[in-house]
Amino acid sequence: MSILYYSLLGFSLLSSGAAAQGPAEVLHSAQTIALGPHATVGGTVVLPNHNTVLFLTNSESRELVAQCLAPDGHTLWQTSLTRFGRAEKGARPLLDNLGLGRKTRTDQQMQQEKAAAELYPLRIFTAGNDVLLAEHISEEAAKQLVKSGVAGPQECQTYVQRLNEQGSLTQHLFGPRPAPTSGKLESLRLSDYADADGYVEVVRETDERAGSVAFWTMHYDLKTNTIRRESLELPATPAHTGNLSQFRHWYQEWAYLGHRPNQTYFCRRTLVSDATQQPGKQPVTYQVYITDDQGKAAPGGFSTTLDLSKGTVPLYSGTIPSYGELTHIPRYYSQQGASSASTYDEWDTSAGGLGSFYLDRSTGDVLIFGEYGTGELPEINYRPMLQGFFERRYAADGRLVAQLQAPYSEAMRAKQKNLSFKGHPDRQLRFHFDPLTGQSRYGFSPKAYSPESFNLVIDRDLKVQRSEYLADKDQNGLTHTSVQFIESFCGYNMDGSTANLRTYGPTAQEELPVYAALANLRQQAGAGSPDHKFYINASSPSAGLVIEQPLGIGGTLKVYTFQTEFLSKN
Repeated sequence: MSILYYSLLGFSLLSSGAAAQGPAEVLHSAQTIALGPHATVGGTVVLPNHNTVLFLTNSESRELVAQCLAPDGHTLWQTSLTRFGRAEKGARPLLDNLGLGRKTRTDQQMQQEKAAAELYPLRIFTAGNDVLLAEHISEEAAKQLVKSGVAGPQECQTYVQRLNEQGSLTQHLFGPRPAPTSGKLESLRLSDYADADGYVEVVRETDERAGSVAFWTMHYDLKTNTIRRESLELPATPAHTGNLSQFRHWYQEWAYLGHRPNQTYFCRRTLVSDATQQPGKQPVTYQVYITDDQGKAAPGGFSTTLDLSKGTVPLYSGTIPSYGELTHIPRYYSQQGASSASTYDEWDTSAGGLGSFYLDRSTGDVLIFGEYGTGELPEINYRPMLQGFFERRYAADGRLVAQLQAPYSEAMRAKQKNLSFKGHPDRQLRFHFDPLTGQSRYGFSPKAYSPESFNLVIDRDLKVQRSEYLADKDQNGLTHTSVQFIESFCGYNMDGSTANLRTYGPTAQEELPVYAALANLRQQAGAGSPDHKFYINASSPSAGLVIEQPLGIGGTLKVYTFQTEFLSKN
């Protein structure tokens, strides 16, 4: 298969008549949902039957409500649920990082109320058309229960709530998960998911003195109300060998990538594969490993060096957001400066900025994407000149499905600001996979909170459709349209860096009329609604669902449907 290699600005905009249809013709009102004065949308999930479940939380109550919407937007059922913990004061809400350089224009009291209303610490997953909510009871939550005189679970217990397809609730309380076999072991959770039997944690146990690492799954079985500990078979982490030099702090540990039925994906980047290799003497290897729900090796998994064009290598872009990898095990090191020492996480300064992974849960394919520059072998350079963008789509067995390597054009570079096309730890990067179109979008800004934005739009065959440049005059932070694509899970994430969030400006040209219609509604809401956002469920083959949330707290949700005939078929 030949690489698609061409200038990113050499394409004309696909036309689908988006401007010819107004929002009233594209979106059809289904209902409105009045929220209490302290309520908000804490989270959302989509079920295999295409229903959407909203989780309506409240800053002044531990109670939350699950409200299930059919594909036509009407309510099927409502069920009251409980959470025992709260986000700590000053914690950043899950969806507060939607905009590019967007600063929420609310006072401190409003920010604290938004944090108190967040879904945290609940984690939500789907298992078929059932929904599971899991909460680990923290020391602080247990103390607050005792202080308020409320009978409830104790510290280190796990509380699991399960909703079936009709909204009926069952509740399960588990004791502390099994402790490591030795007091010398440090146990940390990588991630979690739901399977047919219940709730599952992926745990790593480390003995730093012995240099040993073991992975386990903790199965919270809802049928037996017991916790089952099972070994998770993952290949060992390659050890640094030989002259480490600049590669001393290269991160090579496994990270959680995602879960599909009976498939758990892990990923990593390695400099060496065995003790005979020296760092920097061979290309970086990108690896994917798959286990089944019993922790055994499952069919599939692969290793690749990406096979970029000769004379080019993946280079450091900055910390690329990846929801699963943000749960990696931190490994810190310090560097002494002239007057002070700085502490870094190895993942942030090495592998975490050198390309990223994305699991397409609908197909099981894995996308690997990032930026490249000139060279033959890996090097540590925190400000490299970036020549272009690459993306690869691999089947679960490693078969290359599609590939792209494209240089940044002179026209695109003509708009650059300082550090736009240089890798940098403070560079702001974005990626999301659009379920409406099958497109992936990659974007970057010179630094965090920079108003300058560059975006690439790539179709499902990994052909570049266009590039977009948004200048600072278009980036006032108030008129952007913020969209969250509803997924089959919802977990609290401190910095909001997930691949299901998209923000686009008022002048962005869109292939889909539904996006133009949402932008129109956003403009109608005006500058006084900085927390305005939309949630989209596009899983149904016949219709899509949109929930509009004008305010961060309180107000009224507006539910719309749209027909898939309005979707571009590019």
